[in-house]
Amino acid sequence: MSENPLHKIMNPASISIAGASNNFRKMGTIQLLNLIKSGFTGDIMPVHPKEEQVLGKKAYASIPKLPYAPDLAILVVPTALVPEMLEDFGRIGTRSAVVITAGFKETGADGRVLEKQIIDIASRYGIRFLGPNCLGIVNTSLPLNITVSPLLSSGGHFSLASQSGTYIAQTLNYLYRNGISLNKAISVGNEANIDIVDCLEYLGDDEGTKAIGLYLEGIRDAGRFLETARRISAKKPIIAQYVGGNEAGARSGSSHTGAMAGPDFIYDGLFAQAGIIRVDTIEEVYKIGWALAMSPPLKGRRIAVLTNSGGPGSGIASTCHAQGLEVPEFSPEIQDRVCQYLPGLASARNPVDLTFHIGMETLTEKIPEILFQAEDLDGVIIHGIMDTGFVDLLYDSIKEFIDVSREDFLKVSEANLDKLVNMPSKYGKPLLISSFFGREDHCIRVFHDHAIPTFDSPEKTAKAMACLYKHLLIRRKVRDVPARNAGRTIPAEALDIVAGRKEPVIDEYTAKRILKLYGIPTTREIVAQTSEQAAAGAREIGYPVAVKACASFIAHKTEQNLVFLNVEDEAGLRKACDAILSAQPEAGILVAEMLRGKREFMAGISTHPGFPPCVMFGLGGIYAEALKDFTIRLAPLSRSDAMEMIDSIDARALVGPYRNMEEVDRQALADILIGLGEIALDLPAVKEIDLNPIIIVDGSPKVADALMVVTDR
Repeated sequence: MSENPLHKIMNPASISIAGASNNFRKMGTIQLLNLIKSGFTGDIMPVHPKEEQVLGKKAYASIPKLPYAPDLAILVVPTALVPEMLEDFGRIGTRSAVVITAGFKETGADGRVLEKQIIDIASRYGIRFLGPNCLGIVNTSLPLNITVSPLLSSGGHFSLASQSGTYIAQTLNYLYRNGISLNKAISVGNEANIDIVDCLEYLGDDEGTKAIGLYLEGIRDAGRFLETARRISAKKPIIAQYVGGNEAGARSGSSHTGAMAGPDFIYDGLFAQAGIIRVDTIEEVYKIGWALAMSPPLKGRRIAVLTNSGGPGSGIASTCHAQGLEVPEFSPEIQDRVCQYLPGLASARNPVDLTFHIGMETLTEKIPEILFQAEDLDGVIIHGIMDTGFVDLLYDSIKEFIDVSREDFLKVSEANLDKLVNMPSKYGKPLLISSFFGREDHCIRVFHDHAIPTFDSPEKTAKAMACLYKHLLIRRKVRDVPARNAGRTIPAEALDIVAGRKEPVIDEYTAKRILKLYGIPTTREIVAQTSEQAAAGAREIGYPVAVKACASFIAHKTEQNLVFLNVEDEAGLRKACDAILSAQPEAGILVAEMLRGKREFMAGISTHPGFPPCVMFGLGGIYAEALKDFTIRLAPLSRSDAMEMIDSIDARALVGPYRNMEEVDRQALADILIGLGEIALDLPAVKEIDLNPIIIVDGSPKVADALMVVTDR
């Protein structure tokens, strides 16, 4: 496999920047300044047609006059100049670039033409580039920063790839204030040459990155993204925000980076299948990503909660429970040990509530040591540790009564956190801190300095711990490979049926023939053209039967009153046949066994641009559309993918033993889902399949109705 182009882009020994000057109102100048101030030790060669020096660096009048080909070219120039300058860099031998300049495909047709031009130039010279329309990169371990914000901190193991430059370039101060240090950050812009999957591959292999954050507005190659993310998430947590799943987000993303968005429910399925933890906000990407990167991995779901206030403790405990964690009552032994440090009214059960205990030693040392030592606890959340932030609020009110300066007053109030900040590494358990104070408080600064994650609300802290648990489940996940054999023979009959289609809809009887070729169980049935033929078929099948119209030009039979269920005898059958032929004289008559079952599910496939076929499973019957209880995965499915789908719907209890009904054959359900994925990949002309209902009979699933839609090509 060829080396990822980002290895060279993120680790250059020399850089040339075109577009920087001595005017600090220019973006290129700010980026050059941050590059210099980041501590980059390699050669920096500005290109400027007039200036002899730019920010103290020798400048060169044009690219051909550079003394040698730099490892990395940075372009922050007017849009029209980008093709010419990229070609100049190519001629002298530069093979890596970051194109900051905007004005390409995100602006419309003319921009797409210009973007195609620079893609062709890069291809001609073997250049790999980020952008255009991006805001740079950060590599704090080099160090290297070519964004518009100064680098304020380093030393963390959290890295970020973003389809928004702002989340790389304008957030460094925000991250510093929240105790977060990026290891590496990549703004991909329009992804004309290097895309988000390249970034994911690079960060997955990067030893300095322990957790990966993603900001996504769309994915072009979902199949490659899935394969890459699934491999990485088994070892490193990946946390992502996707914003293109509704009409407003998709419209914004398209104008922003030219991204191709997809429906939200598909990304839910993609992330679940890939082992990606999905969050709602960029704040969660940063803060939870930081917790995942810097905390010992969670080994179970039993969480201890320690607080100096009942409300925050209850909020943490309640949120933990809602997120799948346990806040178990402590054993009598632990309670006895904790009680010796509690005031009379405090609870030692879990949460441990110190009831606004101002003395910090109990909250920061005595009780935490007990909780970390407990073998039946997996993680610790503490709320209420504070010192100078709180005391500073009191100073103006009491300064007239004391003869102490504010500085000295704050200094003597500082808590000693030396033992607490070492407990996570000492005991191999995560510690998360909830506090309403920020870096104005000495305790929070100490936590930040020692990479202990802090959150500004109890509920956010609990959700972060839940994400550590989600990654534990992802690490434990069975990762079997889809059983698809590239050399297998596609059923010839299925190929012939699809190739010979004349209508966009394949009739139910023929659709079920295809299903049977893939081992998917369906009803016994016959197709008739007359009432006499239908009656003969019904006698062979045995009453009661279902009677339906059957034709490729009838997609939704129920809505047209062309379905008759529980037909008990020949008189009822003939009446149903007469009604069908009267309404649709050209239709055939489908006579099928009448399935008896109380549970109904549905399954199907759909296709979307940029995605492999999507396999769907959910609650079926007449309430399917109203309840929308379904889940999605991308074909091909492994058996674990299919089993996970079955367990993901809200109505999953119906799959087990339920109200005197036997457990559903889950393996048989999984076979249906795997088979649908095979059909979709074998027969790409089939763009939609709808199996509804799949009725459970004596625990076994059987398809009662099927709809297939094919492309008009």
